[in-house]
Amino acid sequence: MKKKLLFICLGLISIAVILYWLKVPHLLIGRYLAPSDNLSRADAIVVVSGDSDRMRQAIDLYKQGYAPKLILSGAARDGITSNALAMHIEASQSGIPNEAVILEEKANNTYENALYTKEIVLSQGMQNIILVTSPYHQRRVYETFKNVFKGSKVKLQNSPSIYSSWKPDNWWNRERELHLTQEETIKVLWSSITGSY
Repeated sequence: MKKKLLFICLGLISIAVILYWLKVPHLLIGRYLAPSDNLSRADAIVVVSGDSDRMRQAIDLYKQGYAPKLILSGAARDGITSNALAMHIEASQSGIPNEAVILEEKANNTYENALYTKEIVLSQGMQNIILVTSPYHQRRVYETFKNVFKGSKVKLQNSPSIYSSWKPDNWWNRERELHLTQEETIKVLWSSITGSY
């Protein structure tokens, strides 16, 4: 019996080592953090401020006709120009008309992005929004918005930026991406355990 148990344990350890060597856990973490949906037409594309790649993704989606409005969310980090306004300037330079843009300039974190965006979405009678952020941040954005929008019947779709340097299938190869992944994984786990977003 002891030999059989030892054989099973050694087999499980061997499988775990092989899976780790093949980066299977790494790939699973990357894909979990970066949910991506097959998009349908929506009422608005919501961009959470942060990395510059996010706006590029949103501009592409807008030009492809996925939604008639952009909601740009983010307060000023430094100075007087909000992140939302900085993204609006980029949108304008890309040919997106001012009337297609709605600014949300109060949010200082992901929870506030969801909270203040919800006010805009519900006040305008929107029922379907596309969430755009960097891939490593997409899961936390989705879970936070899902929690804040609970009971509203607003459909949330995920569209992580394809322009980010962070990729679900190789994030472990660079120190910055490794740090971002560790940080986001901890934040997602903390939210799911505590219910605090």
